[in-house]
Amino acid sequence: MGSAADSRVEKSITRAAEALFAAQRSSGSWPNRRPTSVMGTAGALTALHLADRERSHDLVDRGVQWLLGAQNADGGWGGSVGTATQVVPTVIAATALRMAAPHRTGESVRRALALVESHGGVEALPDPGMTHVTSVFLALAELRDMRDLRRVPLEVFLLPPRLWRRRLSFSVPLLVALAFIQRRHSRPKGLPGMLDRPAGRAGLRALQQVEIAETRRGGYGGDNWLASAVCVGLSRAEEAPSRATLDVVDYLRSNVHADGSWHLIQGLDLIGSAYVTRGLAEAGYADDPRLVRARTWLRGCQQDEASPVFDAPAGGWSWEGPRGWPNLLDTAVVLSALTTGGVEEPDEQLRHGLRWLESRQDRKGSWGTFVPDTAFPNDGPCPYATAQCVDVLAENGTRRHDPRIRRAVNWLLSRQRTDGTYEALWYRGLTPGTAMALVALSRVGLADHPVAGRARDALVRAQLDDGSWGPGRTGGLGDDPSTGTVEETAWALRALLASGMPADDPRVRRAADWIASAQRPDGLWQPSPVHMYIRDLTYYVDGLIVHGLALKALGSYRAALAGAASEGREVS
Repeated sequence: MGSAADSRVEKSITRAAEALFAAQRSSGSWPNRRPTSVMGTAGALTALHLADRERSHDLVDRGVQWLLGAQNADGGWGGSVGTATQVVPTVIAATALRMAAPHRTGESVRRALALVESHGGVEALPDPGMTHVTSVFLALAELRDMRDLRRVPLEVFLLPPRLWRRRLSFSVPLLVALAFIQRRHSRPKGLPGMLDRPAGRAGLRALQQVEIAETRRGGYGGDNWLASAVCVGLSRAEEAPSRATLDVVDYLRSNVHADGSWHLIQGLDLIGSAYVTRGLAEAGYADDPRLVRARTWLRGCQQDEASPVFDAPAGGWSWEGPRGWPNLLDTAVVLSALTTGGVEEPDEQLRHGLRWLESRQDRKGSWGTFVPDTAFPNDGPCPYATAQCVDVLAENGTRRHDPRIRRAVNWLLSRQRTDGTYEALWYRGLTPGTAMALVALSRVGLADHPVAGRARDALVRAQLDDGSWGPGRTGGLGDDPSTGTVEETAWALRALLASGMPADDPRVRRAADWIASAQRPDGLWQPSPVHMYIRDLTYYVDGLIVHGLALKALGSYRAALAGAASEGREVS
C-alpha cells in the first residue's frame, strides 16, 4: 500500500513536468534563468571603467549601486545576492568599487577588506593561482604593488601549443590577460625582456585561437568575468588592436541587466536543458513529443568543428551550444539525455558523441573537463566527471571488462577518500562526487564491492535529520553543513537507489519526501549555490539543473517503488 509520502511524490512529478513543459521554447530547449552574479558584475564594472569609461559611465554607476546593495551584513559578498560570503567574490567586488567609485564606496570597501584580512587575506586561499589573480586585482585598485607579484611569463606562448596546452588548459585567456596587466606596470628584464615583443604577439595569437570558436565575438566562454579580465588585459597591451578590446566592451554592454548587474556565465541553456530532458525522461515522459523535440535540439548543438586550443576533434558539446569550449562533463550529460530517445530516434550524433568521449579519456583511465592528461588543478582528473562518463558509456552498452571501463573503474576504486567519500571538481562538498561514484560502480555491477559499500555508508551517515543532504563539513567559507539542498539530496537519493537500497527504506523515503516538500508553489524547486565556479572558492546558482536532478531522483524512487510492488513486496 502506498503512503501519503508516495502520493506526494507522484503529485510532485506531475506538477514539475507541467511547469517545465509550459516553459519550454518551441525549439525544444528551456530558458535558464539564473540569478545575476557578483563576480560578473564586478568584473564588468572594472573592465568598462578602465576600457570604456566615457561611453559606459551610466552602466558603471548602476553597477556600483547594484554591488553596494548586494553586500552582505558581514561586509563580504557571495557568488550571487543573498548567498554566503566567500573571499574571492569579496575581493573582486571591493576592488571594482574602489576603482570605479572610490569617494562614495570607501566604507563598503573598508569593511570588505577587513573581512578578507580576518580570514588570513588572499595569501590564505588554498589555490595559489587565485591568490595571484586576486592580488593582481588588488594591485589594479592600488592596494598592492604590482611589481611585487610573481610574473606570468607570456613567453611560454612562443612554444608549440602541445608543450603548454596540458599545463594551462582552459586558463589560457586569463593567463594572457594577467600577463598583459602586469607587463604594463613592470617590463621583464634579461632574456624575457628580449622576448617581450614576440611574446606579446604570441599571447594575442593564443587569445585569437580561443575566440575562433566563441559563440559571440568578445565573449570568452560566455563568461562575463573572464571576458572582463581579458578586456582589461587587452586595453593594456600595445600590440592589441583597438577592435579586440572594443569587441569585449560591446559584448559586456550587450549583456547588462536592467538593474545594473551581469550574469556570471551567459550560455547555460544547453546543459540545463540536458539535465531537464533526462529528468523528465526518468519521470516517465521519455516518449512525450515535447521531449522528442528537446532531444532533437540537443543533437543540433553537437559541435561540427575541431577546437585548436583544446586539441579536441569535432563531436562534443559545449554549455553554450554549437560553438564554444568543448566540455567533457557537459558532453556526458547531453549523451545521457540522448540515451533516453530509444531506437526509433536517429542515433548518429549519440554514437559520434560516445566515440568523442572515449577519445578524451586520460591515459590513467580518468576523465577531466577540457584537456586530457592535464596538469592544471582546476581541470582534471575528476572523480565526478569520471563516474559520469562511466555511467553514460556503460548505459550505452560498453561492457564492464572493456579496457576503457576497466581502467576508469580501477581509477575510481583507487581515488576513494579514507572516509568513503569522493571529490568533485565542479560541485561543492563531497555529496555529489560520492553519489556519482556510487551510481557508476553500481551501473557496472559493483554495488556490492567494498568501495561501493563505503561510499553508500558515507552518504547514509551524511543524511541530515530532516532527510536531506548538504555539502557536509568542508571547512570552506560559505558552506553550511547543517542545511540541505535539493541538488545534493537528489544526487544522494538517486545513488542510494542505484546501489540497491530499497525504496521502502525509511532513509530513502524521507529523502524523497523532503524533495517533494521543497517544491515551490509554481511546481519547481529553488536552486542553491552548489555549482563550482572556482574550486572551493566561489559557487554559483543554476536555475535549470536543480529541476532535472530532482525529477531524476523522484523518477528513480517511483520506479523502485513500482519494482518492489511488482515483486510482491509490501510497500507501506
